[in-house]
Amino acid sequence: MIYGIGTDLVTIDRIARICKIYGANAVAAKILSRVEALEWPSASQPVLFLAKRFAAKEAFAKAVHTGLRSPVTLRHIGIGHDALGRPEFICEPKLNDWLLQKNIGRVHLSLSDEGQHVVAFAVAEYLHD
Repeated sequence: MIYGIGTDLVTIDRIARICKIYGANAVAAKILSRVEALEWPSASQPVLFLAKRFAAKEAFAKAVHTGLRSPVTLRHIGIGHDALGRPEFICEPKLNDWLLQKNIGRVHLSLSDEGQHVVAFAVAEYLHD
């Protein structure tokens, strides 16, 4: 059963402007989880990498009905990929505990980019009915 859905649309140019003002490494340090920070140095398109992660995290926060507030924070939500390359959320332990308290078993993720836009869609599922 669905707990909630969330979507977010990010303009890549917006993230590029923020990176130009503050520096891409500073932006990455603000929004990336520990897992993502390991992948960050090898990103072939750093701005797109950040834009996709930001959009996904916003969609996650909307799907769990909190917005970005503790423990649902940018740095607690990570994005990785399964063996087939499908994007998936990887949550820090504090956030995993909170999800279990809310009886949320999984949050699914779909990401797409085209031109200057990234769209993310998240579906949070109850653990059990």
